[in-house]
Amino acid sequence: MQPAGYGVIGAGAIGKSLIGQLPGKAREVGPVAAVSFRVASRIANALRAGYPVRTADALSRASVVLFHAPPDQAAGLLALLASAQIPWKGRALIFCDCDADVSVRACLQARGASTAVLRQFGIAGRIAVDGDGAALKAARRIVKALHLKPVEVSAGSRDLFDAAVTLGTCALTPLIDRAAAMLRHAGVRDNEAARLASALFQQTAREYAHSGRQSWGWHLQKPDAEQLEARIEAAGPQIGPLLRELLLLGFDTFDRHAEVAQRLRGKVTPSE
Repeated sequence: MQPAGYGVIGAGAIGKSLIGQLPGKAREVGPVAAVSFRVASRIANALRAGYPVRTADALSRASVVLFHAPPDQAAGLLALLASAQIPWKGRALIFCDCDADVSVRACLQARGASTAVLRQFGIAGRIAVDGDGAALKAARRIVKALHLKPVEVSAGSRDLFDAAVTLGTCALTPLIDRAAAMLRHAGVRDNEAARLASALFQQTAREYAHSGRQSWGWHLQKPDAEQLEARIEAAGPQIGPLLRELLLLGFDTFDRHAEVAQRLRGKVTPSE
């Protein structure tokens, strides 16, 4: 039998994942496996492609295996895949829109498989890619077929990449919310405060994208330490210390205005 382009093993809403978005998938998907034949049938119907199989062993009919599962179902499905009688040498396994268990990934790599991860990370039109060998090549083909722009992450750096994404998304949202709250406390109307806070962060991001470090407002012009202290105090006991640390992070990161940083650290008094 001629090997299918893709085999699929998964759980959850695969039709809404990258696998479900593949163009021409009806011509390329072969065996579809899951925790049961019934679930596999449901997945094949949702994809409108491939055919359900009773065991994960049948994935050996495909040269590239696509994996997708929500976090609460991933472990069981990965165990099923790891125990399957599949000759992995020369085959590729691609995790689509889900986390790849490091130990299982390493186990399959030791058996000859190449692996890759394709995951959307919140920016429309872009997708994070990391992998090796045939899996990386197949992942690139999938990205091209989906008309997305790949952001390739170097081997072993997935956690660092995710940390950067977290810093720019979930970790940033509370700062925007606090900025909006301070604007409201300063007399700005509720709706306007939210829009204004959002606009400030967006403008800063746009300027950074255009000019990089030179977009920092104090790249050349030295800020007044006393004014900064007044702003820190006005921010209150919860946000004030955080604001101080963020200001110091800026001075340290951009290596500017050491004397102002010393003042904020309390190492230099105004009389000095």
